[in-house]
Amino acid sequence: TVTDYDGNYKLQVPSGEAVLVFSSVGYASEEIPVAGRSVINVTLIPDVTALQEVIVVGYGTQEKRDVTASIASLDEQAIKSIPVASGVQAMQGQIAGVDIQSTGGRPGENPTIRIRGRRSITAPNDPLYVIDGIPQTSGTSAIFDINPQDIQSMEVLKDAAATAIYGSRGANGVIIITTKRGSPGKTVVSYDGYFGISEVTRTVDMMNGEQFAALKRESRRRDAVGNAAWNGTIPADEVVFDDPVEIASLSQNPVRSTDYQDLILENGYQTNHQLGIMGGSEKTQFNMSLGYFEEEGIITGMDYRRLTARVNMDHRISDVFKIGISFLSSYAIQNRGSDEVLGEALANNPLGVPFDEAGNLLFLPTNDGIRTNPLSELIDGVIVDERRFTRIFAPIYLEARITEGLTYRLNVGPDVRYGRIGEFRGSLTNDNRGGPADAELENTQDIGYTIENLLSYQKSFGPKHEFQATLLQSIQGLRTENHKSEVQNLPYESQLFYNIGTADVKGDLESSLEKWTLSSFMGRVNYEFAGKFLLQATLRADGSSRLADGNKWQTFPGISGGWRIIEEDFMSNIGFLTELKLRGSYGEVGNTSVDPYQTFGRLERRAYAFDETPAFGFALDEIPNDRLGWEVSKTIDFGVDFGFFNGRLSGSFDWYRTNTEDILLNRALPPTSGYEDILQNVGSTRSDGVELMLNANVIDNPSNRLRWDINFNISHYTEEITELALRDADGNAIDDIGNGWFLGQPIKVFFDYEKIGIYQVDEEELARNAEAKMPGEIKLKDQDGDGVITPDDRAVLGTDIPDLLGGLTNRLEYKGIDLSFFFYYRIGQMIKSGFHEGNNALFGRYNNLDVDYWTIDNPTNAFPRPNENQERPRNNTTLTYFDGSYIKLRNITLGYNVPQGIAQRLKMSSLRVYFSAQNLWFWSEYETFDPEIDDDPEEDREDDGIADLAEARDKTIPSSRLFLVGINLKF
Repeated sequence: TVTDYDGNYKLQVPSGEAVLVFSSVGYASEEIPVAGRSVINVTLIPDVTALQEVIVVGYGTQEKRDVTASIASLDEQAIKSIPVASGVQAMQGQIAGVDIQSTGGRPGENPTIRIRGRRSITAPNDPLYVIDGIPQTSGTSAIFDINPQDIQSMEVLKDAAATAIYGSRGANGVIIITTKRGSPGKTVVSYDGYFGISEVTRTVDMMNGEQFAALKRESRRRDAVGNAAWNGTIPADEVVFDDPVEIASLSQNPVRSTDYQDLILENGYQTNHQLGIMGGSEKTQFNMSLGYFEEEGIITGMDYRRLTARVNMDHRISDVFKIGISFLSSYAIQNRGSDEVLGEALANNPLGVPFDEAGNLLFLPTNDGIRTNPLSELIDGVIVDERRFTRIFAPIYLEARITEGLTYRLNVGPDVRYGRIGEFRGSLTNDNRGGPADAELENTQDIGYTIENLLSYQKSFGPKHEFQATLLQSIQGLRTENHKSEVQNLPYESQLFYNIGTADVKGDLESSLEKWTLSSFMGRVNYEFAGKFLLQATLRADGSSRLADGNKWQTFPGISGGWRIIEEDFMSNIGFLTELKLRGSYGEVGNTSVDPYQTFGRLERRAYAFDETPAFGFALDEIPNDRLGWEVSKTIDFGVDFGFFNGRLSGSFDWYRTNTEDILLNRALPPTSGYEDILQNVGSTRSDGVELMLNANVIDNPSNRLRWDINFNISHYTEEITELALRDADGNAIDDIGNGWFLGQPIKVFFDYEKIGIYQVDEEELARNAEAKMPGEIKLKDQDGDGVITPDDRAVLGTDIPDLLGGLTNRLEYKGIDLSFFFYYRIGQMIKSGFHEGNNALFGRYNNLDVDYWTIDNPTNAFPRPNENQERPRNNTTLTYFDGSYIKLRNITLGYNVPQGIAQRLKMSSLRVYFSAQNLWFWSEYETFDPEIDDDPEEDREDDGIADLAEARDKTIPSSRLFLVGINLKF
């Protein structure tokens, strides 16, 4: 039988020599004779040996005590404690060395994930995902197809000794996801669900009508002959404000002002429902689930819905054969809404009005044709950006027990994913501004497969020797087919993108086919002596179809060892120490992030004119490179695992260094070559870091059922470019200033002039001589001291790498009540804010952040003077660098486990209700919607005036805080 939550139980047994066996996970079993008694109470003693966690290490499992590489694990409780759309989001801040950042509040968006920082300069730095033993071909999107309630555990392989088993796929770390499987016993039906309301975390302080009017007046300051002048006079309002709606707003008392943020931001909601059935017999076990997730964003037209179905089944055919399947089917719809609505809400003149006197929506709130009404973007059917994804992932295994200790396993993992993107933009949108409506339709089909043959052998030689060996042969491939059509001049807008044959072709019709395969062989051996000396060695060979002949194959070794000092005789008298293990590792892994066929040199279509006849031809789009090979990362890692006071305090510490060589780098070419760049294996980087994880059971009092657990982790890492393609006259590597790459600096740095203030009235001559500027303009630091500001005065101002990152989780339990709260922090990184670049133009045409700008009567050093003749202040990028440090109260949950007696009367075996709040509070000196979101537009735009300004505006949707109630019940 099992006890209820309070430990009460009832059991009918013979009164003679019956013996009761009391057991619980993590405690030593107790056997107590009944001896005629009717009431037997027992207090179990924690068993450290039983607490040895079994974790997935890739193609097998190991007890945590035997792990010699750097591997971190997240269990089901930690994953479920934060209600989120994906398991990776739940991982944020809970594992040292794993840096996860949100990409905004748009529903369905994937976060950015980096394990121990970046290694490559231009190749992707995303980790490999392995789901139920199968490496994924669908990248980061793979994790969003899985309901977090289906996940049993998540392991993160961080050092190269651990990831070498995945060879070329493991360069950026590996995240192994294991889903729940059935177990023999009673069939259990469960339901997990929640519903919550979301709201914007924080709005930004834009100018109201009166403040904007003051800015616009200041920007029009003139001298006696009508030229712009910092010390001139401000013209009359009739001259400054040339739009009747502005004059009308100013004539009211108080000044009429429109807060467009308030008009477009509203409450959203999030809900999740999961129905599961788990059970089985000794021969057959099953776990089935059906899940539905829905999120409505805080801006109309933005939502995400996902339906998932999972069937995990294992069946033992005989004493020799076992078969199983992990079937996943998912269907997701993401409506991204308008990319312009937020930018228009921030940029629109607050003196304008969104509605006429009759309450009808005005497309142009002012006579400025560039600034359209953001509310027009929210009309149903005016803008549609709908993305549908269907996925079927069904890995099957057949396992054969050949002899004692020798097992063969065949894994076959088909993975099919269909995607359809449909976009429509009506005439009355900011994109078209009264022009013809346009639409586009894109279909993508991914068909991936994995076939693996795995041979495992395990043998004990005497009482002290344990040996394991694993051999693998695998092949993996992916076929991606894509086609896209763009049209305009739709005859009727209600057709959206469903009947594009009626419209005119807008751009090129596009289609493509890409295929790649990866063939691999791997061997791994594990050896343990006397339970205290541990050794693991791995060797994997990968061959990639993406690379040129002669460079397709690469071998990746990995070796790690450990010494469990706690098992030594001289440690036997140290009672407070329950675990102490030293470990070290070295490994090499690769990165083959090369587009298929890139080594051949692909063609692209070019337009030509033969006499006066237009025609199309083809020319090389990239230079062939038959020497393109693997980018290789080599990592050394030293760590220690420790435990004190019978496991009440435990943790690990790691130091690592990774050297990445033969980096895949787009090397710039002279324009006379006819090409912009060529992809070559040139350059190298280095990263170093330290990680600390602590787990503390602060209070564990069974008598009053009070328990308090704390989990804390902190990480620090650095990046450094050690070699680049450019060389000086002597052949030495030099900085690549054009690409912003500098030897001895991190991969991404902010290289710019440094603002040290604003030129004041008494510095007029200095401003003119040093920078050809006037009082009220940005004053730059003269880095070389020559008295003149030149490009040589630019410097590396900072990097986006934090000094510290990590999280702190508290879990408390008292009788049936549980409380948990989780803080996530990222300290010391610099932000280059595209949001501030786009919304702090200070030229009096578009609305502006409410900043302390310079005037002759307000000689501040914060921001320069407004000037209608400058769309943005000179050197305005110096105003966009901020300390991006923040601390977030990521989640707080209060739950109550209903007493089992009450649950049983309700025909349930357990019932829990809870309240949770996410993103409830954060601290940061960076004043925008959310400091976690990286909105640096540098890589996404070119410097082209107004278009550049529009692109610079923050199109990232603000994050939201969520308040929800949920229920967990089992039958």
